[in-house]
Amino acid sequence: MSFDLNKELALLVLKYFHDQNFKETALTLGCESGLFFDMKYFEEMVLKGKWDEAENYLLGFTKVKDNDYSIKIYFEMRKQKYFEALDNNDRYKALDILLKDLKIFAQGNEKLIKDLSHLLIVDNIREIKPTYRDAISERKNLIFEIKKIIIQHPLLGGKLKLPDTEIHRLRYLLSQSLKWQKHQKPDQEPDLLRDHDSNSKPSASALINSGTALEWRLSTSRRLSMDSEQGNRNGVLRDVKKLSIEESLNKSKNALDIGTSSQYQFLQLPKHPEVKRIVKLAYNNAGNSILALASNGIHLVWLWPRTGFNLDGKASAQVCPQLQQPKDGFQVMINDLSRVRSANPVSCFALSKQGGYVISTSGGMISLFNMVSYKTLRTIMSPPPMVTCLAFYPEDNNIFGIGFDDSSLIMYNVRDDQVLHRLEGHSKRVTTLAFSSTSNILISGDANGQIILWDTNGWKNLKDIKLQIQENHMLESETQIQFHPDQMKFLAVYIGHVAIYEITELRCVNEWVPEVPELISQATFSSDGHIVYSIFVDGTVAVFDATNFEIRCRICTSSYLPPISSLSIYPISIAAHPQKPNQFVVGLTDGSVYVFEPQKPGGDWIKNH
Repeated sequence: MSFDLNKELALLVLKYFHDQNFKETALTLGCESGLFFDMKYFEEMVLKGKWDEAENYLLGFTKVKDNDYSIKIYFEMRKQKYFEALDNNDRYKALDILLKDLKIFAQGNEKLIKDLSHLLIVDNIREIKPTYRDAISERKNLIFEIKKIIIQHPLLGGKLKLPDTEIHRLRYLLSQSLKWQKHQKPDQEPDLLRDHDSNSKPSASALINSGTALEWRLSTSRRLSMDSEQGNRNGVLRDVKKLSIEESLNKSKNALDIGTSSQYQFLQLPKHPEVKRIVKLAYNNAGNSILALASNGIHLVWLWPRTGFNLDGKASAQVCPQLQQPKDGFQVMINDLSRVRSANPVSCFALSKQGGYVISTSGGMISLFNMVSYKTLRTIMSPPPMVTCLAFYPEDNNIFGIGFDDSSLIMYNVRDDQVLHRLEGHSKRVTTLAFSSTSNILISGDANGQIILWDTNGWKNLKDIKLQIQENHMLESETQIQFHPDQMKFLAVYIGHVAIYEITELRCVNEWVPEVPELISQATFSSDGHIVYSIFVDGTVAVFDATNFEIRCRICTSSYLPPISSLSIYPISIAAHPQKPNQFVVGLTDGSVYVFEPQKPGGDWIKNH
């Protein structure tokens, strides 16, 4: 296994342990690997005056005289320990600290050490240091100053945050670890995480090479918390046997063709410095701009100019667009995050039919934006419940559907600030809404794989079904619905289930049934409905033929990302061009956005051979 994969795997395991509150194990792995400095733990030790624990933890990352930053941190901690011993009239302890802990800083600081020594003969240290108040106050001041040093410390500053990555990514990397070990040592079983007694801690290497046993532990701990569904919105496994899905995914990769950059062209759009994660994407109806929503609530708009190289002004992988900036002094379009109540906020948006308006939320209130001026027109619907999906009513831009995480669904008139209808029938969080553009039909879906067909004339429930999901794919996920261009069929996605249904009877007419189960996070029709673009949970993008769900092409991140890219960078959102069937765009976990087309302009996605 390469060092990069080792590092990524360790970071993702660390994140899981922190999320699950496995404090001791997380501290051990973070310290032994040297990848994550737990500022919260270190601060707690300092505030409690547990100087030995604080120093031992710090030693896992930097020694006393590594650089000036380290010297400053260790000296200030030991000086505070010395002051506290003096304040407690424990002269013997203070002398021991002076001779053993502070003396090593004497070189070049003789006067300072001499001044500290003089305190040993003073009855009250406040006679020499009048600003000294009490131990608790001084520790607070100390950690405040130390934290500023740590942020600037070259050995610590970059190790203060864990990756913002879903648990399925961890499982994928664990599977890759097993695969690598098997390749290196085909005659040996992969290393497992062995049980330890209560007084011992597993080493970092054992944690990183844990493979199957760790996956089992992750799954069982998840199963124990299945009842808290809103807190485990994505990727909660129902039992241990379903872990085989991701291992099977890796085994199947060798049997399928992987696209190379010689088969397609791509363009990275200009990045925004404050954006880290692109969670939603959409083209405007004219096909000349792309709207993105980042995890921090910021909206980005890229507009393609009409030039001699791009006569129609449509989005193209051959011409770089302009990242639009606010006009007339307006601020960038950003959702109100001040009232976000959930630990797992849902981000979603919807464009009006002509693209003049967008409604959007990032777990808080709904924002209504003007797409010409980028001005915020209104904010509504303060949670709870949290808004989980949005869709404009095709007949009137003032009306849109809103789904909530408490399973409720309403039709709302923003002009009159009025709830027009409440639609009942879902038992789980509503995750998708899709209006037909040619008939009086609304389709909604929830986190349990249930879809309901509504008549928009009287807002009646016409029919509802449960998606025909295989048992091995029963994960807690988001149902996604999108109408086919003919408006007589729709695409349904539920992480392991990708299928096309007809509207009248909600009957499955075509579905993807791979030889080995694979997990899909998002999918979308091409503009003509002949192609389905999909993102697998490992970050691979697949181009399906919609008539038979045969994979025409796979695009892996290594074929377009720089070689030094982190394994935590991969696509999580996708959208298809509304007029060019062979163009699509993906948004990645690092805030980057890429547009893809076949290598030959106007060409087709042809199955690899």
